[in-house]
Amino acid sequence: MAINYPSFTYNNPRIQGQTVFIKRGPHQGKLGIIAKVLGNERFLISQADFGSEQVIFKRSDFLVHRYRKIKVPIDRVAGKNPDVL
Repeated sequence: MAINYPSFTYNNPRIQGQTVFIKRGPHQGKLGIIAKVLGNERFLISQADFGSEQVIFKRSDFLVHRYRKIKVPIDRVAGKNPDVL
């Protein structure tokens, strides 16, 4: 019997590799990935909108971007008519 666990966690202590959204500064609105944890609330961010550029941010300058899977029954999506599928 399989147990279903949520596909995301809140306050995940492993922040390296997570996608982040920059909320302050000249890079505001960009997405990036945490490449390295530098300690003392500083992180090296690159990839995504940054490309090969590597920028150091404080933890207060970004939000960890998490995708949340929402399971919706198929009849709510397609209606009660199976011919829609």
